[in-house]
Amino acid sequence: MPGPDDVDQNQLKRSDAALARRFEEFAEFECAASGSGMSVDSPTYAVLSRHIATHADLLALARECRVGQPIPNLMFAAVKRVVQDAPASTLAAHFERAAEGSRPAPGLPGAFAQLCAEHRPRILALLESRNVQTNEVGRCSHLMPAFGIVARTTRQPLALIDVGAGAGLNLLWDQYDYRYSNGSVFGTGRSPVRIVCESRGPMPDMPARFPEVAYRVGIDLEPIDLTDEDQYRWLQALVWPDHADRAALLANARRVWLQHTPRVLAGDAVESLPKLIGAAPPDAALCVFHCHVLNQFPVSARAAFSEALQSASRQRPVYYIASEGEHLNVTRIVDGRSHALLSVLRNAHGRWVDWLGR
Repeated sequence: MPGPDDVDQNQLKRSDAALARRFEEFAEFECAASGSGMSVDSPTYAVLSRHIATHADLLALARECRVGQPIPNLMFAAVKRVVQDAPASTLAAHFERAAEGSRPAPGLPGAFAQLCAEHRPRILALLESRNVQTNEVGRCSHLMPAFGIVARTTRQPLALIDVGAGAGLNLLWDQYDYRYSNGSVFGTGRSPVRIVCESRGPMPDMPARFPEVAYRVGIDLEPIDLTDEDQYRWLQALVWPDHADRAALLANARRVWLQHTPRVLAGDAVESLPKLIGAAPPDAALCVFHCHVLNQFPVSARAAFSEALQSASRQRPVYYIASEGEHLNVTRIVDGRSHALLSVLRNAHGRWVDWLGR
């Protein structure tokens, strides 16, 4: 007979009280207009998160989210995906006004609850089957400088491995244009993707031109095929209603992807990493990078991933670029020993980079 220590920890984390705290924290720390690197400014989701936190029926729906996924993000994406196919719904009108820059109207929580009740079976199916794979193109605003620093340090072409790549949009970083608030400009000026970023503090020395990329590959449990309309609409659903600029950036990045489709393999990152590293040219600087992926790794997988990097570093230097939590960190690993090259505070969607945060 099971004892008290056999209680499913995942169920404890999904009690009404625990879920309510998660949505309250999501509203306070992730939907805020400013503050930490995780704050991305969404008045719409802040209002809805606080509403969900006080309604048992909505918490029960959230409880059905796929294990291992960030629950608020997945629930909101599932609802927004349903809204895409219900353009006449009241909630669709609220989301349209949010995209135009309007503040949330008083009827927003009621419209959200109504749509969840009317489309509960479909929302449940999405919660049980989909992943949060935002593939945010704006994050290239801090990835591009990280790659530049590695190239400047090594004077070698780059070999890129994107862990949790989704569609691989971030592998195409050198097909985009960049404009920073300090006046720095990178790219050809002809890309349909123009990433605009506030630069806080002095930017590190950067190569005037993008470094050569000799090898690029992504790995994901479920790669995204942007020729598939349903998969593309799921990526659209992951963009928050208030962020019309991000939606436009995604649409333009898809255009680039269709012309320069990157190689993204299906598989487990820990199991696949040794083979992918082995295929990288030996005369290229090996860069293993990821963005907001480790939070979906079990603890044991995180440890195994770290060990895989340590093991690879005994054969060649590994430049490890991790954009997680509030920071981007660039680390050089040689013979199992790590040396920090860069650590900066940055917005989770790439809207600003605080170079003084290093």
